[in-house]
Amino acid sequence: MRNQMPFALCIIGGLLLLGAGYTNGANTIFLLYLFFHSIVALAPFYLIIDIVLLVLWVIAWLGGIAVILGGYLLTTSHIRTGKFIIAISAGFGLISLILVVLWVILTIGWAGLLLLTWLILHTAWALGLILTVIARSTAH
Repeated sequence: MRNQMPFALCIIGGLLLLGAGYTNGANTIFLLYLFFHSIVALAPFYLIIDIVLLVLWVIAWLGGIAVILGGYLLTTSHIRTGKFIIAISAGFGLISLILVVLWVILTIGWAGLLLLTWLILHTAWALGLILTVIARSTAH
């Protein structure tokens, strides 16, 4: 069985994400939905956009379960699919983390960013995101 270490990292990271109740990626996809629907020129493509975003939303909403499933797929011949699932479930979480950091800087300032950094360093979901990104990048 190949990719045993990335699979183990995905299990640990997925369990941390589940324990933290992580579903932030789903919120980011909802923001993308609102963004695309605010562009009137895309009206003929709304159905296609909605279907793609729905599939991405379900993967992101599953959070830790999707990470563990993607980690399992890394051990099979479906490595690309596993990497895709991990990227969706953890990747949108990283985007939402960046958006939260920007929001804190704009509304509260640098002192708020310092507090947010302390909170992130002491939470399970940040560690889970880091482990899943490492697992995805080390899988071959």
